[in-house]
Amino acid sequence: MTGGLAKRYARALASLAREEGRLEAVGSELESVGAWLADPELEAALASPAMSHESRKALVSQVTAALDLSPLTRNFVALLTQNDRIAYFPAIFRAYNALVDRDLNRLRAVLRSAAPLPDAVAAEISRSLEQTHGKKVLVSQEVDPSLVAGVAVEIEGKTYDGSARTQLAHIARAMTRQGSPH
Repeated sequence: MTGGLAKRYARALASLAREEGRLEAVGSELESVGAWLADPELEAALASPAMSHESRKALVSQVTAALDLSPLTRNFVALLTQNDRIAYFPAIFRAYNALVDRDLNRLRAVLRSAAPLPDAVAAEISRSLEQTHGKKVLVSQEVDPSLVAGVAVEIEGKTYDGSARTQLAHIARAMTRQGSPH
């Protein structure tokens, strides 16, 4: 249910943003809203039944004004608040990004490594992904010390794992199979 709802809100917003020629700008503004909504205290306040609907709307209005959002984004967040849909914001934001990425012929990838990668290495991986997929690739990086070494790339729901952790796990499974009686 929430997936369909998120997509409907995202499509409506993308349609309006497209008309204004602001697809990416609205996406950036939504990212700011998402960072704001990720604050645990704010999230708890907005979800609290003790907070009246009017107080919730006033809080959202103050914050969106402080974030210096465009009228379109400000009105969209106000609409979500008014319709008690602000809790769906993360799903709506993901759906919006997927629509914009499709419109702009691009993909998103997550590059995980045990330590931060030098910019040149990340750029080379990004270029390689672009050549492979034939689209612009937006790469975000995450550090995961459990990988030990190497990198794992997640793109289009698939993970390409070249990490030392995975390689060691493959070796361990192979050794277990060889050492066990058939």
